[in-house]
Amino acid sequence: MSVRSIVIVSGLLLLAACNTDNPLAGSNAPVSSGTLKIETVEFQRNGGPQCPGTPGVTPDNQQCASVRISYPKVQDPGNPAVAETINQFIRTQLLEYGEDEQGKQPATLDELANTFIGEYLQDPVGAWEMERHIAVAFGTEQLLTLSYSESGYTGGAHPFSGQRHFVLATGNGQQLTLSDLLASGYESQLNVAGEKAFRQAREIAPDANLESEGFWFENNAFKVNTNFGVMADGLLFTFNPYEVAPYALGPTDFTVHYEDIRSLISTSSPLAALAK
Repeated sequence: MSVRSIVIVSGLLLLAACNTDNPLAGSNAPVSSGTLKIETVEFQRNGGPQCPGTPGVTPDNQQCASVRISYPKVQDPGNPAVAETINQFIRTQLLEYGEDEQGKQPATLDELANTFIGEYLQDPVGAWEMERHIAVAFGTEQLLTLSYSESGYTGGAHPFSGQRHFVLATGNGQQLTLSDLLASGYESQLNVAGEKAFRQAREIAPDANLESEGFWFENNAFKVNTNFGVMADGLLFTFNPYEVAPYALGPTDFTVHYEDIRSLISTSSPLAALAK
């Protein structure tokens, strides 16, 4: 594994060392005041009879499984318990995988890679890939948004991919939900604002039938999911492939702007400073 370090100073998150392929990562995302050190850790493992770098191996004759992972490791000298809570949360997301024969999840990145490569070696045809990346997408004095992306291929008709967002409280490292951020009974108004943003993102007319446009929602009524991140201009939601539409339509990202849900944000909410 390789490690690169960045430091958060005076409320500014310097993301130059983060994964530049992450479109959510900005160069000046404010986070908690004080000094917070973030190391970007990179992990890579290959396995198989014919992996890149072996003499005679070309993209056409590869027999190899590859695992590539990057993630932020937080260090907070002032509150190491919070840093460990956040780091443990990150590890849990990265290590999520099908249980082995003993019903256990991988406990380390090495075990995750060994499991993935081991499954490939049972029938080493073509190339398998798994990439998992977590990056800091945005932050304030009270919360931190992490963006998790996964992609890969294990045979079949097409690759797999997905995006998840997590919002963590900087005070204790615990994950925040929509209920923690918005007023009680927020669902109806948020769904109305969410549908507006969803239709704009998908260029669907306000009066068009969602089902006719290829999207499925229960009773054909739009509803946001819980896959959201707090960003500078609003709440970013993502519907992954197969979630509300066929694979061919791909994922959908849309932002519900704070101005459209201002009445749902109390003065005590962690979103209050962003919704001014």
